[in-house]
Amino acid sequence: MKHAKDRLNKVIVIGANISGIAATNKLGELGIPVTLVDGDPDLDKKLSQDQWRLPSGVSFNYAHRPGLLRILRNPLIECKMPAEITSLKHTLQGFRAGVKTLQTFIDPDRCILCGRCVNICPVTTPDGKKPIELDGRRGLPGRPVIDKRRTPLCNSACPLGVNVQAYIALAGAGRFREALEMVRRDNVLPGICGRVCTHPCEASCRRGEMDASIAIRDIKRFLVDYENSGKTDLEVFPVPERSEKIAVIGSGPAGLAAAADLARFGYQVTVFEKEELPGGLLRYGIGPHRLPRKDVDYDLEYIKRLGVEFKTGHNIDLIKDLNRLKSEFDATILTTGIWFDRKIGMPGEELEGIEGCISFLSRLYRGEIKQLKEKAAVIGDGNAAFDLARVLIRLGADVTILSWFPKDDVPADEDEVKGAEDENISFEYSTQ
Repeated sequence: MKHAKDRLNKVIVIGANISGIAATNKLGELGIPVTLVDGDPDLDKKLSQDQWRLPSGVSFNYAHRPGLLRILRNPLIECKMPAEITSLKHTLQGFRAGVKTLQTFIDPDRCILCGRCVNICPVTTPDGKKPIELDGRRGLPGRPVIDKRRTPLCNSACPLGVNVQAYIALAGAGRFREALEMVRRDNVLPGICGRVCTHPCEASCRRGEMDASIAIRDIKRFLVDYENSGKTDLEVFPVPERSEKIAVIGSGPAGLAAAADLARFGYQVTVFEKEELPGGLLRYGIGPHRLPRKDVDYDLEYIKRLGVEFKTGHNIDLIKDLNRLKSEFDATILTTGIWFDRKIGMPGEELEGIEGCISFLSRLYRGEIKQLKEKAAVIGDGNAAFDLARVLIRLGADVTILSWFPKDDVPADEDEVKGAEDENISFEYSTQ
């Protein structure tokens, strides 16, 4: 019969309590690979609690610190902390355990226990403490512990996954440049989104349960305006340039985001745009009263400083130009968008004088329409309808919005509705 240590290939020890520590140390001394799993991130802190105090009154972490250090230094022992067991199955080869390592938000290979993260963290809890704890080199396995409880609702609601709570905290601490850098990690169009984003993050904000949601979009807008005013510089950090060339067809939101992300990885990016100016429907589909063109140009300037080249007035025919693109570029990304209006299924849509929102605004911002001294009806009740109505009244038209919904159920944002009311636009609700 084989000796016990010869029959064990790998062992998992669940729980870093007194018996778990003793078993792990013994197995490691016998030369058996061991994985120690525990839900606490710091052995020293856990074993200093009163429940682990020895009869002599000495805390276990103090009395057995050499044993704890042996665990961390033994190459045959792997500590997974914090972690949890997700499954445990018996197979013909032995037991199979599923282990989920919990996020610590720290790269252990790069952490040198300097403690700077504690000092620069802008977040303070209600009791005046920082959400980062660092016991210096007493901690086992020795790293800062960040108390971050799941993904915040505002972060989850953001289509881009922007780290909302981080840039709000930085802005609150007056660190505006760092806050804007945090936004740009995931969103390269903060000036544009600071004005026209539908801000689903605010609808999910837990602060709204107390009084009102945090004005997340307005804070983003302030950060860009603060930088644009010259109080901070528009900085772009250089990255090593790669040899690969990539073409992006279209300079709308998707094209700009793709171009910026690729440029930040060092790729040589060229954006082709059929219009005379880049921006796509951001420029040719949204009224300047909602989105001033200086904000579009400012975000574009940031992307240009990343090294992205724009070629406007280039209408790419994918059938004719595809071979040329293949020969000149290593990859081509299509982000042409949808430049046509969706039909609403009403009789008479093809009659003269009836035009879709995108079609009309595109012609307007190309300079084909200068004024409109006529009566105009806008059928719809979303943000696009109210945006169009406010554009029309600036052209001199007498505008009426026709909505299918009662006044209280109109889906457009409240500020859009109020803006239209303030500009004396007429409304007809519950129309059929």
